[in-house]
Amino acid sequence: MSKILHLSSQDYFISSLNTITVEERRNQEPFALHSHEFDELVIVSAGHGLHVWNDISYPITCGDIFYINHDDIHSYESVNNLRLDNILYKREQLSVLSIIEHYLPSKKAPEAERFWKINPSYLEQISTLIDNLAKEVEKPEPLSIHLAESLFLQLVIVLCRFRYHPDQITTSSTHQLDILFSVLHNNMATSFNLELFCEQQQISSRSLRRLFKAKTGMTIKGYSQQLRMCKAMNLLRNSKESISTIAAECGYDDSNYFSSAFHKETSLTPSEYRSRFIVSK
Repeated sequence: MSKILHLSSQDYFISSLNTITVEERRNQEPFALHSHEFDELVIVSAGHGLHVWNDISYPITCGDIFYINHDDIHSYESVNNLRLDNILYKREQLSVLSIIEHYLPSKKAPEAERFWKINPSYLEQISTLIDNLAKEVEKPEPLSIHLAESLFLQLVIVLCRFRYHPDQITTSSTHQLDILFSVLHNNMATSFNLELFCEQQQISSRSLRRLFKAKTGMTIKGYSQQLRMCKAMNLLRNSKESISTIAAECGYDDSNYFSSAFHKETSLTPSEYRSRFIVSK
C-alpha cells in the first residue's frame, strides 16, 4: 500500500492557540493518501473528481460536503477543475464545543453519516461565511480566535439546516439537480432514462444537460458512469461477489461490456484491480 502522509497542525495553523484555519483550493490537484492531526470540513464548490475515503471511492462534484475525522485516510484522484473549501479545526480545543457538537456528526459516525450534499444555490451564501472566517483565522489574538469560532459555528449551523443525504429526495427542495443526483445515486442497478425523468420533472432535457454541465463540469452520462465505476471499485475491494454479479449491481447486463468499460476507466480488468487490492492489504 502507498505510504500515507500525516499532515501536522503546525504546518497549517498560525499558532498553537488557533483552533480553526481555512485552506482554499481553487484548483485542487491530485493529492496522495493522507491523514491529519486535526479534523476537516470539506465543501466542494466547483468541478469534479474522485474522493477516496477510508478505502471507499466517491465521485464528487459541487454541493458535496465531507466531515473528515483526524484519523481518516483519504485522497483526491481524477480531478477536473476541482474547487474545495477546506476548514481545518481542532475539535477538542473549541471553546464552543458543547454547542457545536449538536451540529457536527458524532466522532464515531460512519462515513455515510458524514457525507452530505447541499443545493448549489446556497454556495454563494456559504462562500461569504467562509471568506469572513478566512480573515479571522490569520490572527492569533484571543478576540479573533473567538470570533473565528463564532463564524465557524454559524457556518456549521447553516450547513446543518440545508444539507441532505445524497440518496435522499426531500419534498422541501424543488431543485432539479438535487432530485437528479438522488435518482442517479439510488438507481445504479437500472438504466437511467433522461427523457422520462425530464418529463416527470417538467423540465427540458436540453436545459437539464446544460445546467448539469455548468454546475459539475461533467455530462449526466459521464457522472452516472463514474458513479457506477466507484460502486464497482468498492465492491471489488470489499466483497467476494463474482464479477458478473458486481456488473449487474452496477447496471451492466453484459459482464464483458462491464469489464471493457472498467478497463477503459482504470487501465485494469476487474480481476486485476481486485487482485492488486488484495495484495496491497
